[in-house]
Amino acid sequence: MKKILFIANSDRHIKLCHIPYMQLFQENGYKVHVITNTDEKIKCCDKKYSVNFKRNPFKIQNFISIFKVRKIIKEQGYSILSCHTPVGGFLGRCSCIGLKNKPVILYTAHGFHFYKGSSKIYWILYFTLEKFLSRFTNAVITMNKEDYDIASKKFHCDVYKTNGIGLIDSRLKLTNKNIRKELKLENKYIVTFVAEISKRKNQIKFLKVLKKHEVDKDIHFVLVGDSNINNFDKMVSKYDNVTYVGFVDNVGDYINASDLIFSPSIQEGLPQNILEALYFNKMVIALNIRGNRDLINKNNGILVNNLDELIDEVVKYKNSKPKKINNNIDKYKINHVIKEYNKIINNYIDDIK
Repeated sequence: MKKILFIANSDRHIKLCHIPYMQLFQENGYKVHVITNTDEKIKCCDKKYSVNFKRNPFKIQNFISIFKVRKIIKEQGYSILSCHTPVGGFLGRCSCIGLKNKPVILYTAHGFHFYKGSSKIYWILYFTLEKFLSRFTNAVITMNKEDYDIASKKFHCDVYKTNGIGLIDSRLKLTNKNIRKELKLENKYIVTFVAEISKRKNQIKFLKVLKKHEVDKDIHFVLVGDSNINNFDKMVSKYDNVTYVGFVDNVGDYINASDLIFSPSIQEGLPQNILEALYFNKMVIALNIRGNRDLINKNNGILVNNLDELIDEVVKYKNSKPKKINNNIDKYKINHVIKEYNKIINNYIDDIK
């Protein structure tokens, strides 16, 4: 029986992004194996490995872990290796260098760590690494125009572009919860950002900039998402016009209850949170960065150059006549995107052993 190995930095990433793809392979007769650095149970996974590696590809521990991953790949004889996240792409592809019976190697870039506006050191380190590893890759799959343009011109392998990882309608089903009442914001103008609290998503800098602005008293910002930052809830508690609700499994309720969606994020691939906002026909105000530019246009949002402009535009939009928005995002839904992925796989059908 054919086998496929998915490798990524965490179980959470696999659960959020790849279960439908794993199910597709199982339905087509594959055994599905997964390697991450954590040890949780995952649906549609026939065998799970936990390997100790760090999120930063350049950590010493990752070079040690290459040998563990290589041993697993040699023992199992995979037909396909599906790599995700920078460290997953690094470990998976390095582990296959020099193997006699290599699997078909696919690397999905959920947003390269180098991009227009990123630091020179990111270009020196990550671009050089990705370009080198492309020599040992059958295909790199990108999700936005900027990444596709760079990879297709500079890399040494096939390069494709898909419409993200696929929006799953069932994850956005509405419940009977009254979010405005729960948050005690019934009479407020709610402006929401859904994302993990992190440096990339830029919530802390947003809060610092917000402190300098006088915004309408009825505007209230809501932050939804896991936090890897100590005492983030205490930080937010100092703001009368910001609420932090943490991780929720009914994100659709929060988006639907919002008057406006915003994004202070400085690094994206193809942002799922903006796709979710467009699913509910919500107006979006976001930074003018890669990924955001692929989704936002004058009919459904506003792109700005910095956080000061973002806050100003939120106030302006709140005091203007709301736009009627009717987005068609069918091409970003999972049933469409998974067909795109299947076409890519079929290009290597003769190489799959």
